[in-house]
Amino acid sequence: MKKIWFSLVIAVLALSQSFAQEIELPRVSPKASSGFTLGFTEVNVNYGAPAVKGREIWGKVVPFGEVWRAGANEATTVEFSSDVNMEGQPLKKGKYALFFIPGEKEWTVILNKVWEQWGAYKYDSTQDVIRFIVEPKMNESMQERLSYTVTDLKPDMGYIKLAWEKMRLYLRFKVDLITPVMDNIYAALDTTPEPKQWIVYGKGAEFLLQSDANIDQAYEWAQKSTSRHGISWNWYLQGQIEAKKGDNVAAVASGTKAIELGMAFDEDEYFKEHEKEIHEAVQAWHAKIN
Repeated sequence: MKKIWFSLVIAVLALSQSFAQEIELPRVSPKASSGFTLGFTEVNVNYGAPAVKGREIWGKVVPFGEVWRAGANEATTVEFSSDVNMEGQPLKKGKYALFFIPGEKEWTVILNKVWEQWGAYKYDSTQDVIRFIVEPKMNESMQERLSYTVTDLKPDMGYIKLAWEKMRLYLRFKVDLITPVMDNIYAALDTTPEPKQWIVYGKGAEFLLQSDANIDQAYEWAQKSTSRHGISWNWYLQGQIEAKKGDNVAAVASGTKAIELGMAFDEDEYFKEHEKEIHEAVQAWHAKIN
């Protein structure tokens, strides 16, 4: 009889445990994510977001000198859809676990191949892809719940920011934006009818100017655009590029041409929107002529 009762107790306990395992409860440190598209590169950070809850975080909850999961629960992950350069080190596209070794004055940042793991309990340094050192920014405003954000600095440069308690950490990365854009421009020129190529040349020149890249190529394309079909937009663009190259005489001439065309065409919406800007730019360029 005792054996029967013992077997029943074991069965009930096992059944209770199986039911308990099926209960879904909210996490104390909820899942969170942050994403951003820089150029053509998608960047995504997934993490667990713990709260301060009045605790002393740095050196206590998160010890100094030990590998930390960079969040809560599963290892924090960072994913890039194309190759990037992170703090001066090349990094292939893919998904990585993000770990930190916090310190009072500097932190070691680790990107590890094994992204699907719980915490840092099975962290293996032989699977590290890159490591680098960053300096934490302390005494900022209070951030109760840990948060990551991805932000751009330039068209081809951005950073991942960790904010928790009164600490901020910035991880900079750079993408190759010029190569795919140049490929896209050349492909567009191959497929665009000749009467419309002035638009492609103008857009290409505008992109290079805004990206502060290959100014000579930008100038060549701007000239091809204005020579095929000149309007206020591409003549002003050519003037900006000439000013960038230091030729203010040519810039004034191009800017003046833009004004003349804009004033002659009542339906030039670009000129209506940028008329004041163009006039001020021409005056500034003229002032620089000796």
